[in-house]
Amino acid sequence: MEGASPGVDGIQAARTPGYNIGSSPSRSMQVPGYLLRIVAIVLSFISAIVMGVAKEAVTVIVSNDSGETTYPGSIKSRYSSAFVYLIVVNVIVLIYSIISLALALLNRGGSRRIAMHLSIADLVMVVLLFSSTGAAAAISVVADKGLPRYAWPKFCYVLHTFCGHIKASIVLSMFASLAYLLLVVLWIIDLHLRS
Repeated sequence: MEGASPGVDGIQAARTPGYNIGSSPSRSMQVPGYLLRIVAIVLSFISAIVMGVAKEAVTVIVSNDSGETTYPGSIKSRYSSAFVYLIVVNVIVLIYSIISLALALLNRGGSRRIAMHLSIADLVMVVLLFSSTGAAAAISVVADKGLPRYAWPKFCYVLHTFCGHIKASIVLSMFASLAYLLLVVLWIIDLHLRS
């Protein structure tokens, strides 16, 4: 089989000129990738800040045999573990986005290994963002609609500022997760086009 070309024997892969499945992302996919990382930086930063400052003063009325007593208080996002989870994930995504943008810019024509690691980490960011956004959205829905079967009252009709901050943060975090989802989709499309 001296005359056989490489790849025909099933052991070596056939090589096509200009084709390299393991190369870093093509130039046409790099610019949208940079832009999506910048969008994720901005959105995760604003989402973390908005959720972090979400608070509102409340007056608690306690009824007893001697009458009603009022106590001043406040409700804050840090009182809910789901809201704290959203803040922590957005800070993690913010830090990762800054580092990954720097690595992507430094790796413009280079290492396929860095490109692969960034793509896997991008997928992890998608999972974290969707899970934290879902958890916060579930608590937000209960705050907005209540859950009568468990005697959980709705309170967003009273706490407009607090609930407004919560909803805004959830929407911003959802858009950040969509940006990372698009990054993963772009990487898959680019890999498919080069195969």
